[in-house]
Amino acid sequence: MSLDTVLLVAGVVLIGLEIVVPGGILGAIGLLSLTAGFFFFLGGGWNAFCIVGGTVAVLAAICALLFWFIPSSSSWNPFVLREKQKNSEGYTGAADYSCYLGKKGKVIAPLRPAGTALIDGERVDVVSFGDYIDKDSEIEVVKIEGSKLLVKKYE
Repeated sequence: MSLDTVLLVAGVVLIGLEIVVPGGILGAIGLLSLTAGFFFFLGGGWNAFCIVGGTVAVLAAICALLFWFIPSSSSWNPFVLREKQKNSEGYTGAADYSCYLGKKGKVIAPLRPAGTALIDGERVDVVSFGDYIDKDSEIEVVKIEGSKLLVKKYE
C-alpha cells in the first residue's frame, strides 16, 4: 500500500472519528492527512503543491464568503438574533411580584417543593422552603427572590 493511499484512508478515518468524538483535533489531523494524501497522489513536486494549495485557497475563500453572506441573507433571519438589549432602555428580566408579598392563597398543585397556588384569583408558580405542602392547603407568601415566590403553610 502506497503512502498516498495510507494518508487518504487515515484522513477519512480520522474525520469519521471526529464525527463520533468531537473536539477538533482528530478533524484537523484528518484534514492535514487528506491534504498530504492528495499531494502525494498527484505525484508530489511543485505542480501538485500548486494544485492542492490552490484548491485549499479556493475552499477557504468560499467558506469565508459563506460566513460573511449567509447570516445577512433573508433566508437565515430566523436563526439570527437582530435585536439588542440596550442598557439605556433598561433591562426587564422578570415581572414585579412584590405585590404578592404577605398575601395568602390556596395550593392548587401540591408543592414538592414547587407547585402552583391561587393567590388573589391568579394562578402563580410558588416554591416552599423545602416542605411538602398538600393540595388545598392555605399558604402565605413570605419572601420574593426575583420571579420566585417563596411560601410557607399558613396556620
